Amino acid sequence: MGLPMVKGKVTIFKKIGDLQTPHLAWFLPALATLTFILSWAGAFPTGVVEPWFAHALFPKISYLTGRFADAVSFSWLDVGIPLTLVLLVALLRGRRFRLLASLVAALYLFFFWTWGLNYHRQPLVSRLPFDAERTKPPNMERFTQRVAGEINRLYAEKQRSGYDEERTQAETVRRVERVVAAIDGSEWTASSRVKSSRVANPWFHMAGIAGVFNPFGHEPIVSDTLLDVERPFVIAHELGHVRGYPSEGDANLIAVFATIMSDDPVLQYSGWLDLWEYLRYPEIDTLLDPGPRRDLQRIAERARREQVRWISNVQTAILDWFLKANSVDEGIRSYSQVVLLAAGTEPYWNRFR
Repeated sequence: MGLPMVKGKVTIFKKIGDLQTPHLAWFLPALATLTFILSWAGAFPTGVVEPWFAHALFPKISYLTGRFADAVSFSWLDVGIPLTLVLLVALLRGRRFRLLASLVAALYLFFFWTWGLNYHRQPLVSRLPFDAERTKPPNMERFTQRVAGEINRLYAEKQRSGYDEERTQAETVRRVERVVAAIDGSEWTASSRVKSSRVANPWFHMAGIAGVFNPFGHEPIVSDTLLDVERPFVIAHELGHVRGYPSEGDANLIAVFATIMSDDPVLQYSGWLDLWEYLRYPEIDTLLDPGPRRDLQRIAERARREQVRWISNVQTAILDWFLKANSVDEGIRSYSQVVLLAAGTEPYWNRFR
């Protein structure tokens, strides 16, 4: 069945399309393409992006979009995904290709100029005291011993404390805000309502996605099946994105500082355990007590139950391409850099308490 028509009138898509003069029809697609090429080529100078966008303009954008995100309990993805699919089918069936191109271009331009420009910020480690000597093998062995010791110590404490979602979210929001304020020297109110997406959750499960930041709704979203020991770190990671740190390695490092330097044993345990997953290989799991080893097994079993291997591989390849296209040269490998960054900044962690 075609698009609904009324005699003597045209569809809304035709009306919108007719507003596009021949000279302006491809203006937005051309502007979006130029923006993408300039971004890919690294043409946006860090020295301008950091002070003028990341520190001055972005906090204002984040405040306004945060109010929009927190206004509802549901994820805006649950509105945006079905609406996008309906529009896509309608425009393709109506052969409104120029309008479709303009809408896609408008979405990309909104993404880039309200958040994506942060990809051209200075790397987080360049603004932190970093001791490369601490990343050499003997010191990394000592760091591994410390991580194992903290996990073993905190296991009983987090068991006694118990897990409370509302308390954990509130503390994680507070801690991420504290860490970013210590790094950037500025504070602002941003989106703080952590959400789950009914529409996207099945894909998250199959693709092995723990959480995402929705840059169109400026909301942090986490998978609904994450375990209690996973949730604090993943929430902190997504809140790092909310605060203008798009690099996965930077968001991981912010999550480390926010969790392990918290006074809450639930957050601390989650942070140390996530670090361990980047450090671990079978031979060193013996450093952990039975309780933490069971938690690692629970995480692995959850992933095995949910993930579809080929979907997870496709998702990883797409993410790797996306990160590299947005000036993250390491691509997917940027996630695992958190171990070296954490070890190299260890003497200075107290500033994030």
